[in-house]
Amino acid sequence: MAEHRGQTRRLIKRLETAGVPINSSISAAMRSVDVGEFTDYELEPFWHDRPLVFLETNKGGVKTISAPHMIATMLHHLELAPGQEVLILGAKGGYIAALVAHIVGPEGGVVVVDPSREVVDHVRDRLSSVSETHTVRVRKMRQLTHCPPQLPDPLDRVLVTGSLTQLPSWLESRMADGGFTVAPIGGRFAQHLIKRERTGENWLDTDLGGVLFGPVDIAETEPEPLSAKNLAELLREAAILGDEIELFSEDISERLENLSAALDELPDDLEPLPGPPDLEDEPPWALDSNLWGDEMHPIVDLLTAEMDWLGDVWQLLITLLDVRLMQPGHPDSDDEEESVGGFGRHGDLVP
Repeated sequence: MAEHRGQTRRLIKRLETAGVPINSSISAAMRSVDVGEFTDYELEPFWHDRPLVFLETNKGGVKTISAPHMIATMLHHLELAPGQEVLILGAKGGYIAALVAHIVGPEGGVVVVDPSREVVDHVRDRLSSVSETHTVRVRKMRQLTHCPPQLPDPLDRVLVTGSLTQLPSWLESRMADGGFTVAPIGGRFAQHLIKRERTGENWLDTDLGGVLFGPVDIAETEPEPLSAKNLAELLREAAILGDEIELFSEDISERLENLSAALDELPDDLEPLPGPPDLEDEPPWALDSNLWGDEMHPIVDLLTAEMDWLGDVWQLLITLLDVRLMQPGHPDSDDEEESVGGFGRHGDLVP
């Protein structure tokens, strides 16, 4: 623990130097809560300002504790204070809940909800010592569209730690007047961190910037065959990311949109692209048709027809969705190898 305290102090200093917002209460919480209590994996990624795995399923699903710079950013925008009731949708190993409990104090309360039994069991176990001095409860929810049992009402603050296309109606209905939610809203591969505040019967949205979060449910992180629809979504979301940082020309953006539309038009019952046999290190998006046998798959056929331009941007598209993006709290954050095109995003997906 003493070594972890030293690592944490140095990490906080790097984050502050990089301009990440960390007030005294967030800093005190990060120095008091040992992230090592919430995972059995090596902590090196966390000290390098990267997401830290806390759980893997037998089917290959992976969930992480967010990168420290994103944790600090989310806590900053939550504007936490002692005595508040906070809901966390998506467990993040229990680490963020422990930080929030430290800030809101024994007079406040934290409820963590997650749709995965494995995640809930992990978090209950890891938060047991925190629960002895703070009001921290962990609830399993049936699904994201159904309200979990025994929620505080009203809610002062809600933090959503996984991507959603929109906030569930049950969540908005329980928000206190003046309370708000911080959540990554958008598609599967790219979102915007939105602060949604309730003012009477109205809602005020503040866009806090582009982010890259994985889904709330660990089951949705389990590997699946590369279908036409999945690939269309991946290309479309990567194009959105590229447009936001002015990485692509209008012509490339239009071609990506047209290719996504063509993939969407393939038959719904088309077999997914099979993974390459006996080549564990070859990702499904390598798109070398020789890996899948002699016959051309319709997906590969479509992509091959566009390779005169797609080949030039393909690796860049994949890099945009890779977890290895800029981490402002990395010990070598001045090294430009840690950046992609000079921009930084939160990577919450583990390849």
